[in-house]
Amino acid sequence: MLLNKLYQIRSLHPDAEGSGFMAEIELDPGHPLFEGHFPGNPILPGVCTVQIIKELLEKSVQKSFRMTKAGNIKYLGFVNPFNMPLLTFQLQIKPSEGANLSCSATVSAPGVSVCSFKGEFSPTPTGW
Repeated sequence: MLLNKLYQIRSLHPDAEGSGFMAEIELDPGHPLFEGHFPGNPILPGVCTVQIIKELLEKSVQKSFRMTKAGNIKYLGFVNPFNMPLLTFQLQIKPSEGANLSCSATVSAPGVSVCSFKGEFSPTPTGW
């Protein structure tokens, strides 16, 4: 769904080690979300960053997931879509219990890390 066109995926490919994926996205600074978060000083909400990680994971493995654990999420900087429209997501994925996947991710803009994430996702049951 790409968060109602909040961003576009510019590239998505396996990483060099073959254990994850690297993606580059471009935020839409004109998206209505930024009008309310925050007026005159737009910032990408942290929950949207986590949702983008989930959506990139789903696109990478071509399955639907829901986050079942958020082990560690650190926001290291603000993302202003006018100053930092391009973000790089590096996802490391490992099988976990059952059909679950463990995912670690780092999010960066040119020259600065903005988020680190560790969590677990389980396949979405059919009919959801």
